[in-house]
Amino acid sequence: MDQCKRWPTIPVLGLLLCTLAPAQKPSPEEQRRTVDAAREIALHYTGTLPDFICTEMVQRMETVASARNTTTDKLTIQLNYFGQKEKYKLIAINGTPATQSLESLGGLISGGEFGTALLRVFDPSSMAAFEWKRSSSIRQRRTAVYTYHVARPKSHYVLGYRNDAGEMVQATAGYHGEVDLDSETLGVLRVTTIADDIPKESAILESSVELDYGLADVAGRRYLLPARADSTLARGFRTSRNLVTFTGYRKFAAESTIDFGGRGH
Repeated sequence: MDQCKRWPTIPVLGLLLCTLAPAQKPSPEEQRRTVDAAREIALHYTGTLPDFICTEMVQRMETVASARNTTTDKLTIQLNYFGQKEKYKLIAINGTPATQSLESLGGLISGGEFGTALLRVFDPSSMAAFEWKRSSSIRQRRTAVYTYHVARPKSHYVLGYRNDAGEMVQATAGYHGEVDLDSETLGVLRVTTIADDIPKESAILESSVELDYGLADVAGRRYLLPARADSTLARGFRTSRNLVTFTGYRKFAAESTIDFGGRGH
């Protein structure tokens, strides 16, 4: 389970949008302006979102090397986003309605897709070092790809898992990765996070997350929202991986629930 610290709200400043020529490396000054503008958008991302509800489908896989087998399950989770706060409810496991809480489950439970993943990269306190890498494209949108690195002393990336005794083991790690910025709007279309400098006492060997954003309709307006996430955590001889898809975005209503439609799932 990846967890992150909370950040204070920062007043909105003027945004500088710039367009990069394809395959042309920008000057250091152009890179700085682009990252600064993308930072302003990322820091205030959650403030631009409406109240909504959506469905998370989580395919979980856990491999134990010593046993040479992989176990899988599929979670259906209802996510309510109201007042810039997320609330998760476990609806079903492998299509069967669930009665237990999401927090009670073992295995990897990932999160942070609605703003936290962007904050841990762009928050000024992280002091991330950015560098332009290349021009690319995602879903026919031209992007500028930047690498970044955050040292452990400035890190907001907290890794964790529940051990066999049911106790939470947590560790703060450094991290690096890439962000794909829409070359026209400077919104983040993809962000990858790879843990490094992980404390040895945590017994965590590797951790990574790749998160894609796409346009989704909520109450007649289009918003850039999480579309898919791929999370991995390795410790000892055990590797856990979650593949998450976000679907069914719609306006939040207190009585909203997920309809399984005749129990055919």
